[in-house]
Amino acid sequence: MSINNLKMGIASETKLYIDKNIFSRNQTDYNKLKKLFSERKYEANSFSDVDLDVLNFDWNSVKCDRNWWWQLQALPFLNWYINSYKVQTKEERLEYFSLCLKAILCWINNGKDNKDSPLVWHDHASAFRLKNLVNWFIFCQVAELPVGADVKVNWLEDLVFEHLDWLQDDKNYSIHTNHGFDQAMIGLTVSLMFTHDDFEPYRRINRERLENEVTFAFTVEGVHKENSPGYQKAMLGRLRQLTSLSVFGEDKVTKLGEHYIAKAESFLKAITLPNGYLPIIGDTRSEDKGLVDDEIPEEGYRVYDYSSSGYLIVKGKIKKKHSFTLIFKCCHDSNYHRHDDDLMIYLNVDGETLLGDGGLGLHDEKNPKRKYLRSVHAHTMPVINRPFIRERSKLSLLPKLIHETNKKVLSGISYGYGIKVMREIDYSNLNNGLLIVRDECDDQDLSSNWIIGDRDITLSNKGVKIEFSNFRLVISSDQSKSKRIMHGWSSNELSTNSIFSKKYGQFSKCNRVLLGGLDKSLEVRLKIE
Repeated sequence: MSINNLKMGIASETKLYIDKNIFSRNQTDYNKLKKLFSERKYEANSFSDVDLDVLNFDWNSVKCDRNWWWQLQALPFLNWYINSYKVQTKEERLEYFSLCLKAILCWINNGKDNKDSPLVWHDHASAFRLKNLVNWFIFCQVAELPVGADVKVNWLEDLVFEHLDWLQDDKNYSIHTNHGFDQAMIGLTVSLMFTHDDFEPYRRINRERLENEVTFAFTVEGVHKENSPGYQKAMLGRLRQLTSLSVFGEDKVTKLGEHYIAKAESFLKAITLPNGYLPIIGDTRSEDKGLVDDEIPEEGYRVYDYSSSGYLIVKGKIKKKHSFTLIFKCCHDSNYHRHDDDLMIYLNVDGETLLGDGGLGLHDEKNPKRKYLRSVHAHTMPVINRPFIRERSKLSLLPKLIHETNKKVLSGISYGYGIKVMREIDYSNLNNGLLIVRDECDDQDLSSNWIIGDRDITLSNKGVKIEFSNFRLVISSDQSKSKRIMHGWSSNELSTNSIFSKKYGQFSKCNRVLLGGLDKSLEVRLKIE
């Protein structure tokens, strides 16, 4: 098949799909495109600019983070071009179009078959590269730009099929992950954009994969199983993208997406803080906006019971003034992006995180800092001197949460340490600023770990005091059952103080309090003054 045959085979519905999904007035993408081609500087999300001549690049010499390479390998400049097309001048449209062609050729010559090029055929990057290539190609056809006017661009058709074939191979398919979801959705979307019979096998297998991915990715309550509010938001966006496939007559996939959208939105609203941001839990980044829920009640509580999905959320006000969000998490539905955070507590008051976890860090599972941040030591939860079971299939029983509405008590059970560990949270007096947490297990080494962040800690006979902007948090326990109160703790995995990460790849010192260690049970009282 030649490039002209590929052009002639564009489905009539594809223009409508492009018109509905690409608006071409993105000033930010225009700035990135101009910076790349005019200044030879590449701007990746969450990273400083890097000097890069994308027209004459060896595709391996830059020493950067995996996430930096993941973004570059998707050829994002193609997306920037079509997203900013209407912002560009007529001269820039032709100039940048030509430069995009040259940059693709540079990748083909120096990156495509280069085993030393980082993440060149990464499961996720390859899918997005295919998406960017095809969207760019079709957009340029609609805009009547000269794609295919020169025989030299006949490589584009081969490149599309090479990517489809690579993604079609089961060994390259990351089943039951957000990567697999995107692989299937992109593979189906691209194959629907063309009428040729050659695309039918790709339509069939990716349609089957996508239906499977959607039903696996979310619980019946609409909670994304990778268990980070940030991914809940991102994957809700993917569900909405599925509805755009209706222009191709994909009613089954569209309805499947619609089935989960309302539920996924409801959970996103429940877990969003009153200030509109998502809590930094799991792989969620700071200042990630969610969906604001209804007004917080001044008296009593609003409880969001997602216990079958591993979450219990309580919202209310302390002394009718200070809005609080209490989140109790205990679930293990997926090993992907897994944090060892069973029975974790998150508490936010007036936009300030009193108790939380260490954050994402970076997407390098072998990095010592990443290992620490996903470990039990970087979460507000019970800690035992036993290895935590990270593989779901190796658990004797799955974790669970229970909400006792009559008692105003949240209860959870985890088998992550290989033994039964229970946590009970009494929030009955939280409107007055008191929270009681009780932990219990069959191990004398039971401790209670509290992640404070970068706040200063004061030790006293009454417990641990932490000063915030408008209030003070006091954490206390039965001192006869506590062998240590620690902060600035050092782990065997990381020879520095405890850390947390608000932004990707950035780390700060973190204070934590560790209570207990001499008994099988422990009660901790938190007073917000």
